[in-house]
Amino acid sequence: MAPRLYTEMINLARADERRVHMHAELAQAGIDAQFFPAFDSSTEALAEMHRQCQPEGPWGLFHTANMAITISHARVWERFLASDADLCLVMEDDVFIAPDLRQWLDDLSWWPADADMVKLERWRGRSLKVLLSARGTSHHGRRVARLLSRHVGAAGYIMTRQTAERFLAQRPFNITVDNLLFNFNASPAARRMTVYQVHPALVEQGNEPDDAVAQTPQRLRPTGWARIRQKLKRGYYEIAYPLPTLLRALTGRARLHQITFLARSAPSGDKT
Repeated sequence: MAPRLYTEMINLARADERRVHMHAELAQAGIDAQFFPAFDSSTEALAEMHRQCQPEGPWGLFHTANMAITISHARVWERFLASDADLCLVMEDDVFIAPDLRQWLDDLSWWPADADMVKLERWRGRSLKVLLSARGTSHHGRRVARLLSRHVGAAGYIMTRQTAERFLAQRPFNITVDNLLFNFNASPAARRMTVYQVHPALVEQGNEPDDAVAQTPQRLRPTGWARIRQKLKRGYYEIAYPLPTLLRALTGRARLHQITFLARSAPSGDKT
């Protein structure tokens, strides 16, 4: 029996322009997604945010805007677990979606047998490179390979039920959702996951309507010793890779890649 997929897009109730814009983006890809009001830091009680999130963690200070989006993702995972679906596709409401994503969702035979998550997104940082296993498979002109280094962004990913349960068990969260999911050095939960990356990516952030109003408050940067401590923490976790990962890179079993986003890829046969 084919896996059943639950699909949800995170969107604030007051973000009407984004919701309309994303309905059009989903329609061009032929994808149906559910919308529920995201956790809104402008209306929710600060006490509730602090009940679910700690003020500081391995990636430094945890700003309220990041707490809100992390809680929003967690609520998606809870709704997924309340459904009868086997896999959950989570997207944020500012993404470009490759039209052939529908083909990937209609036929999940490409899903790696040992995968806990598959990241569909490309982070737009021009200098960012991620470490991918040299082994992988191809599907519809894109590769699926094991992700071995931090790849920021949580705007497009698929997870299993067990994965959702494991991440929900991390509450109160002490790190932003993208680092919680995809930072293997700073997130103990991510370190226990087997994560794959689709390359070129099927999803990319940056798709906002022209008249969109900023929806999240400005993040305040720490100053003085707090800023130095945050930089030290982040610097440590940028290099604290486990020995097996380093050995893969040194022996050629893993290679650095700059993930791209390709709006449409020509189909090709699957291969290892």
